Amino acid sequence: MVNKKTDIVIIGAGIAGLACAMKLKKNNRNFIIIEQSDRVGGRVGSIKENEYIFDLGFQVYNTEYYKTNSLLNLKELKLKVFKPGASIYNGRRFEILSDPFRDPSTILETFFSGMTTFKDKIKILTLKRALSSYCISEDQSEDMTTLKYLKSYGFSNKIINGFFKPFFSGIFLENQLETSSKFFKNVFSNFNKGYAAVPVNGMQAIPDQMVKNLNPHNLLLGNKVIEAKNPEKIVLENNEIIEAKYMVLTGGSNSLVNNHIVEFNSVRTFYFSSRVKVKHPKYINLFPYDSLINNIAILSSVAENYSPEGNTLFSITIIESDLSKSELIDIIQDKLSTYYGDEKSNYIFMKEINIKQATIKQKTGYFDLKIEDKKNILFAGDYTTYGSIEGAVVSGIKTAEKLISMSAQI
Repeated sequence: MVNKKTDIVIIGAGIAGLACAMKLKKNNRNFIIIEQSDRVGGRVGSIKENEYIFDLGFQVYNTEYYKTNSLLNLKELKLKVFKPGASIYNGRRFEILSDPFRDPSTILETFFSGMTTFKDKIKILTLKRALSSYCISEDQSEDMTTLKYLKSYGFSNKIINGFFKPFFSGIFLENQLETSSKFFKNVFSNFNKGYAAVPVNGMQAIPDQMVKNLNPHNLLLGNKVIEAKNPEKIVLENNEIIEAKYMVLTGGSNSLVNNHIVEFNSVRTFYFSSRVKVKHPKYINLFPYDSLINNIAILSSVAENYSPEGNTLFSITIIESDLSKSELIDIIQDKLSTYYGDEKSNYIFMKEINIKQATIKQKTGYFDLKIEDKKNILFAGDYTTYGSIEGAVVSGIKTAEKLISMSAQI
């Protein structure tokens, strides 16, 4: 028995699914989104507890995301930006390595930083200029690992190990910079022009705003799809059956038709609260000589709603560790005390978020792979473009445009 009929079914209410749905709605297409969890956003989201906001891992929104910006009301989101560059712990103290063109107060500290050579500073300027209008889909150059690319560009080991590795490892969520140089260039270009930011009320505010543009009747939350070999018969866990003409599989839902195996990097994020006031708190803090901690973001200093007034919320990113939760809590407290002062007992553990599927593994050659749509089954998600919120939105919009063209007779 068919319980519902529609023209298009989108499986997954992550960023790609929501972007696809927004475009379809704008073009008056009939659709239903099915999401197995009780929230929208997929890998982009937040948990709110006891006046704190805990994002699902340390996430940022880049203000240069052109396509995504066109879908959002940025004024309503109240984006709060990090300072460009980073505050790097050199083993004794923190050094600022920033963009003096956008952060003029740091021009002297950046120029005299021991984390770079004079040649590195010139190389960064030439790389900024070379990638100022970079487009990943138009890049026909030889692909290689990010590490090989940085070395071939002429950067010293000093800046590679002191800045590039910790900074981009925190984005890629892999420590060896094995990620495709094409993705590195895409990320570098965006950070060169835009700012890393978070909405004042957490990353969940982004998908929540997107879903507000949709009719609630088009969204089925808490409904898991157990069979979807074709759109004519989509079976839900509650035995409800939906019939459609076209089906969009986003993110991991592509496994319903065994189309493409997506590999992910994992991450463990620990949140601690303290009354400590950090110097230069609006920079992402990097730790190139720490074998455990990749980066620390002082979120409450960037967006005040992340913690109760007077408290400082630290987000600690750990990329690889087999240590237990209790072991890590004790070690992190020691490290926070060393890096920021005060007794370790004054750093209060708040939450661990262990994410097995955090970022897509985009190694050399990844962007040569082509995800082929089937006759009436289409695939969307950042794995079909490039791993980011913007990549997810681009894929969702492109998929919607295909559907609008294919279903002109609907």
